This record gives sequence, C-alpha cells and structure tokens, in this order.
Amino acid sequence: MGHDFRKPRADWHLGVPLFICFVTALLLRVAVAFRFPSIEYADEIFNTLEPAHRLAYGYGIVVWEWVRGARTWVFPAFLAGVMRITSWMGPGSLGYLRAIAVLLSLLSLVSIWFGYVWAKRSSGSAAALIAAWGCATWYQLVYFAPKAFTEVVSTDLLLPGLYFGMYGEELPEKQRLFLSGLLLGTAVSLRIQLAPAIGFAVLYFCHRKWKMRGPAVLGGLLLAVVAFGLVDAVTWSYPFQSFFMNVWINIFEKRNTLYGIEPWYWYLLLLLKSLGPMLLLALVGVRRSPFLGWLVLLIVLSHSMVPHKELRYMYPVMPILITLAALGFVELVELFRVRSPQRTVVIAGVIFAVLTSSILAWRFPNWTQLSGGLIAMDRLSQDRSVCGVGLYRIGWGASGGYTHLHQNVPIVFVLRSADFERSTLSFNALLTSGLLPDPKVGFEVAGCWNGICLYRRAGPCLPPSQDSELNTILRKYRQ
Repeated sequence: MGHDFRKPRADWHLGVPLFICFVTALLLRVAVAFRFPSIEYADEIFNTLEPAHRLAYGYGIVVWEWVRGARTWVFPAFLAGVMRITSWMGPGSLGYLRAIAVLLSLLSLVSIWFGYVWAKRSSGSAAALIAAWGCATWYQLVYFAPKAFTEVVSTDLLLPGLYFGMYGEELPEKQRLFLSGLLLGTAVSLRIQLAPAIGFAVLYFCHRKWKMRGPAVLGGLLLAVVAFGLVDAVTWSYPFQSFFMNVWINIFEKRNTLYGIEPWYWYLLLLLKSLGPMLLLALVGVRRSPFLGWLVLLIVLSHSMVPHKELRYMYPVMPILITLAALGFVELVELFRVRSPQRTVVIAGVIFAVLTSSILAWRFPNWTQLSGGLIAMDRLSQDRSVCGVGLYRIGWGASGGYTHLHQNVPIVFVLRSADFERSTLSFNALLTSGLLPDPKVGFEVAGCWNGICLYRRAGPCLPPSQDSELNTILRKYRQ
C-alpha cells in the first residue's frame, strides 16, 4: 500500500522550510521589481499609481476613467498614503516606488499562506509544502505581485476570504464568516468582475446553514461594499458610481473592445501555455478540492464572455491552480502507490514545480517590457534642472507618467515630426524611440534603455502651447 500523505508525521518539522519559503518568495518578488522594471499594461500606472500621485502631490496625468468616474478612489488613496510616508527612502521617485513594490510583495505572500493551509486541509503536509513552494516561485505570481493592479490586490483579499469561509475553526464561526465576508466584499469592490465567483463562494459557505451563517457572511460583505459606495458618494457624484460606470462603459459602450478583442477560448489556451503540466496536475487535484475547481471555472468562464482579454485578468486563478496542482501531484503519488518517504515526495514535488516555473519563465517575454521609459523617467526624477519633458515617437502610456517623473513640469507630447522644432523650447529632456536620425539643436543623448533613448539639452524652458501638453491632449480626446 502507498503511504497516506494526509496523515502528518510527528517527525516532519514544517516551520523551517516554510519560513525559508516565505523569505524566498519575498526576495524573488522584490528583486524582480527592482531589477526588472516593466509595464505589463498601462493601467498599473495610470489607473492606480498616477491618481495616487495626484492625491499625494497635487499633479498627475488624468486618463478617461478618472474623467468619467469609472474607478474607485480607495486603492489610489491607500497608495497615496504610502507615497507620502515613504518618499524619503530614496532619491526622486525611487523611494516610494520601491516601498510600494515591497509592500505589495509582502501582501502577495498571502498566496503562499493560502496554498499551504488549503492544501494541508485537503491533502496533508506534503501537499501543503509543495503548494507553498509552488506559489512562492511561480514566475507569473513573482512577476505580477509587486505591480499595482487591482487584480493583484483583490486576489490578496480573495484568498483568505475563501479560506475563512470554508475553514478557520481557530476563530468562532460567526467571527470567521464575518471576516470572510469582509474580505470577499473588499475584493469584489476592487474587482467587480469577481462577482460571479464570490457570489458562488458565499452560497457554498452558507447553503446548508443559511439562517446561521448567512447573516455573518452577508454582514461583512455588505459592510465592505457599502463603504466603497460611500467613498464614491463623497469623491464622485453618487454612491456606487465607479461600479455602475465601469459596467456601463465596458458592457454597453464596449469601450474595452478598443484595446483589442480575443475569441472566447483565449483564456483556455493562455492557461495551458502559462501553466503547462501544472494545469494537468490541477485537473487531477480538483478531485480533492472540488470547490476550488468550480471557483476557477467560474472566473475563467465569466471573463471569457468579455471580448477584451488580458493575462492579468487571470491572476486570481493562478495561486488557486498552483494549489490544485500540488494536490494533484500527491494524488498521483497515492494513485500509483509509490512507496516513498514523505520527505522525498515533498522534494520531488517542489523540484517539479520550481523547474516547470523556471522553464516557462525563460520563455516569458514580459520581464522588461516597456522598461526604457520607466528607467529614463526615474533618472529625470533625480535631476532638478528638468523644466519640461518631451515624448517623441513614444506612446504616453509607456512613459511612466508623473509617478516616475515626480517633478511638476510639463510633459509635452510631440504628435508629428513637423511639430518637433516649434516644441523643443518647451522641454529640456526628451524621450524617444531609438536614436534620432538627425540630432536636434542642443540635444545630446544621455542614455538608452530597451529601445528608449533620453536626450538632454542645457537651458530653461518656455511654457508649452496648449495643444501639446499631455493632459490637455487627453482632455481633448479623452484617451
């Protein structure tokens, strides 16, 4: 008979390997954030960090979501507080940017905790350690964790909300269910697209004892949702405006289709490509935790119905699938009656997860995506002689905005080559795609990073024309 890995062994000490796992996870996330700046999608700056910078320092780029009130101010307000508190920790923008990356990386460690505690309840200590190390080292979790996406932060709240709704007997039942509802309510308020999955989770937690459990879960959930609604009432025109406008603009106005559409099966192919054999193990692991399987299916299906699709939208299912894969690994060991010590099974499972992640990470192209503009702006943030920044042959979404520039000077968007000469007196720093074929008068290259070159000139700046300043252009076209 094979060993029953659901029975913990008294001599298997979990504390040290688990502590090393958390430390490894944090170091990986922080190292990637510091060493490989990137832009996965412009939302991570212009819909979170940029409005936060505007709250903290009074200036920033305003995109159309913040003109129409389609976003909540809760997350940017949180980030603004972090910016103000930590700006002293480094020159220019680096202090608060690194502090935010570290803080978000710390919050993301909840995925390791979730993988460990859920897998331990479902399959025992061996699966728990495999799940923890899998979530700690999985390349997409490492890549996204330090990024200021609502998808990432809502996942950090979703996972403990699921656990306390299902388990968590250390707390009295009503307290843990209220806490579960509060976490799930905050998660859905940050990411309304999670509503179908969270609605299913609430029904699952309460359907057998609705009268006893329902009020506690719904009380916590409604408290969070109402709080977000009141923030909208204060910061926008009416309660829940950001919820309503987000749904209206994306579903009825189909605004998100302007940024590309994909077929309904796109996420299925994406998960297969992103997870490889881990996805097959996760399908096996569903046998030991059907609830997680249904939850993943709901998230994938509900997002598949929306034409516009992005990798980051699948972030909430990644730690869940890695956890299921750990369950599947142990399930296969027991199915094939492999006679191996528990320690050997853990080592084999961890090596398999880490090796799979490393191979897939090698092929992942996004590690330094659009990094050039961020590096250039970070350098300019430390130079007090900057009086204006020009963007030429580079999209404004790749610039990093005032979040990275951190200087209250005009950002001038040069739309056409013919406009360049008359705009040069408005800025003494220029970001452009590649080297200029004919260096402009007074400008000299100061450095190039990932295809973006920074040019500088000496001297002051004149006020830019109204039709060239970036915020004016965005107000005009509402882009």
